[in-house]
Amino acid sequence: MVFRLSVGFLVAVLALLAMSLYLSEYYLGVERRLIAAGDLRGGLEAAQTAGRMDPFDPEPLEDVSYVRQQQGRNEEAVAVLRDAVDRDPNNYIIYLELASLQSALDDLTAAKANYRKVLDLNPNAHAARSGLAELLLRKGDMEGAKREYEVIEEAGEISYTELYDLGRIYVRTGEPREGYKAIKRARRQASADIESLEGPAKAQRMRFVTFMDLALADALVVQGNYARAGKIIAGSSSEQALALLRLLETDPEAYRDQVVNSDIQ
Repeated sequence: MVFRLSVGFLVAVLALLAMSLYLSEYYLGVERRLIAAGDLRGGLEAAQTAGRMDPFDPEPLEDVSYVRQQQGRNEEAVAVLRDAVDRDPNNYIIYLELASLQSALDDLTAAKANYRKVLDLNPNAHAARSGLAELLLRKGDMEGAKREYEVIEEAGEISYTELYDLGRIYVRTGEPREGYKAIKRARRQASADIESLEGPAKAQRMRFVTFMDLALADALVVQGNYARAGKIIAGSSSEQALALLRLLETDPEAYRDQVVNSDIQ
């Protein structure tokens, strides 16, 4: 008799659990439809309900955090992601979401720790390594950023924007020739599909390529190749070009020092 009761109780528990999981998925679907329709409040309520239906799944909390960010309630979004981490402490994606949000909020110490946690869980998470490199640049740690970018480059996963940053780091850390090569490669990649772009996207890419040209000139100045640098600057459409050309002609050493001692924005 006791055995039959135990089995019956277990069956009932499993049925309730299955129903809770079903309802959690149902409310997640409702939440996403509401958010797609622009109903953040309704989406938030649905996501919170999904989280209560399945107290072990971090996904509803990730969605709650997203809504809080859309509402501008970023500190609450961070707190919710921390709760999501508690639900699934080995899920590197949640740490990545948390680190990215903390970085955007200028909580660089916490963001750095969470980027490191991502890489502990998944050393091949190049998005985390890129975020960490960018964060280290913001903190002025060029050597640290260089190490992270070099790992991404070795893996063949480096983007042209990351390669551009790596090149500029080389220029400022005693390797201007390597910097020139990296920036040149980045420029070639950025220019490859420029004609397929249209409107604001094309204009933005063209401005970026202009910045790359000036960075190439910077690398040549640091190498002491003032003539080649001057030709690049003279052909630039940048508003800075005239002032840079004058500085190069009157005081090339000051130009060089300006480059070497400048931060990377």
